[in-house]
Amino acid sequence: MTNIMKFTKNSLGLAAVTFSIGLFCSMPVNAQTSSANSAQGIEVSPATVELNAKPGGTYNVSLHIRNVTSSSMVYTSAVQDFNSSGESGSPHIILDSKLPVTASVKTWVGMIPKFTIGAQQQQEINAQIIVPSNAEPGGHYGVLTFSGTAPQLNSTGVGLSASVGVLMLMRVDGAITEKADVASFYTANNDKQTSFFEASPVSFVTRIKNTGNIHIKPSVNIEIRDMFGGIAKTLKANESNANVLPNSIRKFDTKTDNSWMFGMYTANLSVGYGTNGQAITNSITFWVIPYKLVLAGLFVLSTIIYIFSRLLRTYNKRIIQKSKHEEANKNKKNSNKKD
Repeated sequence: MTNIMKFTKNSLGLAAVTFSIGLFCSMPVNAQTSSANSAQGIEVSPATVELNAKPGGTYNVSLHIRNVTSSSMVYTSAVQDFNSSGESGSPHIILDSKLPVTASVKTWVGMIPKFTIGAQQQQEINAQIIVPSNAEPGGHYGVLTFSGTAPQLNSTGVGLSASVGVLMLMRVDGAITEKADVASFYTANNDKQTSFFEASPVSFVTRIKNTGNIHIKPSVNIEIRDMFGGIAKTLKANESNANVLPNSIRKFDTKTDNSWMFGMYTANLSVGYGTNGQAITNSITFWVIPYKLVLAGLFVLSTIIYIFSRLLRTYNKRIIQKSKHEEANKNKKNSNKKD
């Protein structure tokens, strides 16, 4: 998933910083991708780095910086820790991180000297990561940013600069705990929880809570069965393999198509995650009743029944009258014969 984050800060001028981040896309350290972070003339790839590390280990990450402007740019770098913001999965940059050295990625990434890239040129940059020997096991999360400024403005410290971030998701070996729960699973209509729908589509909201110490990529599957037990539909959420960070809840949305649905349905949720194939399940029921159509049908049916009953009563009345008339004529004839 790509998330955009913007914030500003003063340094003898205004720095406009934009993060175009593929937040939770899994990618090996040395792999490259055709998609790249970019902001106001800066492109960086890969957008996300995921590293399996050992305490005391040293790792080199290769990044490609491209200047897509028409003039040379001077680049500087910075590292910040981040965590999850809300349930959308958007990263929250911690500008005043108070994490200890054993946990803060900010202290693990070596300083990258200032460098210049010519117009429409690309340069490979190596970032060195030194994991402390006493690093805490589990997940550690940081963002490495590159800011570009025109050379003539660089010396003054005044000017508009753009900053692009590369997310760094690090897993430090040790006592790893992979644990997740379904915080809630429900159907919704226009973002409001409900179990009654007039028609398809039906929206499903799955909220996954990560209570472990490492990020997970849950596989979210929903099997929908009708009132007779048959499989009506199967849905998948989190097809982008987004992560859920430790001590956070992430919401996944998916919905059915616009095909016809009627009656009571059961939605069976199955979530798979972790290196050992852990699984959690949940089930809910919901109704799809097109009541306007049903009411219209009942009105038409009642109208038909009413008209039919009136016609039947009229027909019966005429039959009875005809029978009485024939009986009267018959009695009259019999009376005349006796006379």
